[in-house]
Amino acid sequence: MRLLRRSAGRAIQFEAFGVTAEVAYGGRELEAQVREVLPPGWVATRGGPLSGRFGLEQGRSGDFAVSAGDRPLIEGVTLSVALGLLDSEIRLLVATMAPDLVFVHAGVVAVDRRALLVPGQSFTGKTTLVRALVGAGATYYSDEYAVLDRDGMVHPYPRRLSIRATDSSPAEEPHVHELGGVAGESAADVTIVAITRYRAGETWNPQPLSNGAGALALLENTVPARARPQDALQVISRALRRARVLTGDRGEANEAANALLADLAPSAGGGTHP
Repeated sequence: MRLLRRSAGRAIQFEAFGVTAEVAYGGRELEAQVREVLPPGWVATRGGPLSGRFGLEQGRSGDFAVSAGDRPLIEGVTLSVALGLLDSEIRLLVATMAPDLVFVHAGVVAVDRRALLVPGQSFTGKTTLVRALVGAGATYYSDEYAVLDRDGMVHPYPRRLSIRATDSSPAEEPHVHELGGVAGESAADVTIVAITRYRAGETWNPQPLSNGAGALALLENTVPARARPQDALQVISRALRRARVLTGDRGEANEAANALLADLAPSAGGGTHP
């Protein structure tokens, strides 16, 4: 399958978190699906330098191909698989190249602009815990990235939640409002960092961890850590300056969620908003 050129179809140029990119696609019928995989808060732009170019094209046999620049990424796949890869590549581009921001793999919720971060890669149970936290009344920021600015404040990245099924069924990807929750709109202070993963039968009984050890744990999950190690560590250190770091395995998400939200309350001794 040939690589998609802009002249072969349509294109959306967008900006998100300071990164500008373009997605070309093969026809109007794909526009809605392409828009769904663009980063939260994206805005349409025209002209100017691009940090990345992507293509989505349908072949004559009905399958799909995805490209990045002039490089084919995958061919001969279903639309669902193609969109999943396109989503992943766009997210990685933005997380790697966003100026003045550091993206950390973490679930994030907040209460009264006091944020709880749950760092971790995929399959550690962070989305399940985030969903339970939202169900208990927390404001949703992300199940994917903690977006930290130069002052260490965390910004919303309210993508659809990726809720994996326990069988071979495709993952559900609801908007938070479909779960009865609310997405955050403003930056929040990092108040608690919970380093945890699910283990069947465990009870959430966290132990305190030093902020230095917490910073290293966040750095392990930081997207631009190799490209900008000193910058990333400086931002993370600022984010943790008034935060408590807790560590421990958890069992059922609802139990841990209720305990963490109680810890997040101002009376529990966490950091305060300036």
